[in-house]
Amino acid sequence: MDANLRLAWTQIVTADDYEQHMAGIGQAQAAATLNRQIIEAAKPPDGSHVVIAGAGTGQMFDFLDPALFRSFRLTCTDLNRSFLARLEERLAEHALRATILVDDIEQTALEPGPALLLATLLLEHIDWRRGVEVFAELRPTACGIIIQENPQGMTSAVTPGRSTPPSVAKAVETAHAKLVPLDELLAAFEERGYQRQVSYAEHAADGKRLIAVLFFRDHSYQRKTAR
Repeated sequence: MDANLRLAWTQIVTADDYEQHMAGIGQAQAAATLNRQIIEAAKPPDGSHVVIAGAGTGQMFDFLDPALFRSFRLTCTDLNRSFLARLEERLAEHALRATILVDDIEQTALEPGPALLLATLLLEHIDWRRGVEVFAELRPTACGIIIQENPQGMTSAVTPGRSTPPSVAKAVETAHAKLVPLDELLAAFEERGYQRQVSYAEHAADGKRLIAVLFFRDHSYQRKTAR
């Protein structure tokens, strides 16, 4: 992870400002809808392990039915301990239990083999190719990835000229997320034995969309690489 992005997400952006910004531009709501669609399509078995990497404050639980997660063994990770503290409060409010882990996904301590790994707007803030490599090394049965897609001609993750809460505004002075090209993302997963099962899209402010892709592990690829 770029040093400025690490500083932004561990020391600058506050939980309150982050949530205000994400809800204000409709991305919190869009991400919740997409995560629900991913889970419904992936159909992890009851009691199976579901990992939410880069879970942040858990804001999506405000915009979907938390019961969707109740039958799973949850693990939620993030770099920011204060964000995870807010997440823990939400989990308690919704009678959900989870293992909470402060974790750097590029050097993760997660155990391999979850039934489903979810990552929402995480790859934009790290070396995304390294992120895909780590996801594949964790060998989830399914992987749900949500990325941001901008309108043509807009390259920055945060819309130029948009008013943002103070700590977000401070962070984007030096911390610049990089959007992930969908075609390259699909190719990177395919190279590591994951095939796209289904895709979804939800609109957000300023002509942006969030794109969700559900990948499933190709077991024939696993057999080939084991030879």
